[in-house]
Amino acid sequence: MSFAPKLSTYFLLIEDDVFCAPNFVSHIHSKVSNRKPHTWVLLEFSNMGFLGKLFHSRDLPLLAHFLLLFHKERPLDWLILHFRTLLAQQNPILCRPFLFYHRLAHFTFENKTLIAQEKGPHGPDVLPGSVFTDMRFTGVDSPQEAYTLDESFFWTYNVSTGNYVTVILSRPANLNRVQVRTGSIVDGKYTLEKGQVELGYQPEGTPPNCTSFALLGRLVQGQMDRIIPKSAGHQVSCVKLCVCALWYSQRWRVGSTLNCFSTGD
Repeated sequence: MSFAPKLSTYFLLIEDDVFCAPNFVSHIHSKVSNRKPHTWVLLEFSNMGFLGKLFHSRDLPLLAHFLLLFHKERPLDWLILHFRTLLAQQNPILCRPFLFYHRLAHFTFENKTLIAQEKGPHGPDVLPGSVFTDMRFTGVDSPQEAYTLDESFFWTYNVSTGNYVTVILSRPANLNRVQVRTGSIVDGKYTLEKGQVELGYQPEGTPPNCTSFALLGRLVQGQMDRIIPKSAGHQVSCVKLCVCALWYSQRWRVGSTLNCFSTGD
């Protein structure tokens, strides 16, 4: 990265073992041509880690030094997004359709377009609600970052068995799917190996808390993507991620995000 500024005008980050959409170079050229250079720092052609991230080559020396200084403090995908905000691009620019996908994603080729199916045809919803946790976090992090549609993560440290992150919906909703992802997308570190997800019902109190919970499923390699039976997904008020057990190395920090899919009823 440090040696690339003089080789081209733009720099595209791509990882190993990914699928690329046909004619992705032409798609990128079209998106770049329609934007004035000074209006963006980072264009995102994928919503996975640092895959498909496009920079101006002139910014690479700064980016390389930034990553070198802080790579032990935070995962690289988080640092790249923070670098974008430091250079005054506050909001992400997601260029759809996405052009790059990890091989772990389920995919199909249809009309010569690569389509990821891991988020469903309509994608997750951000239903109005609040996030509560008993985990420790720094002043720059917020539990609410666990419940967004962008690439934000809630980063916590010194996690203990029994800790939790709970999304409490403002109104009960009918859910048909829940996704939970922990750890860094880029290198797979900081995952919660022993955890489970519970659905809660019948909230009471101020702030409200669900009075009954039902187990939805356990994390597998720090992840979960579960279709909810109609009977269990009716009038859900809470989605709770619980820590069941930890390896010693996991007591430092864990990143997590939750996605909910509603039926729209």
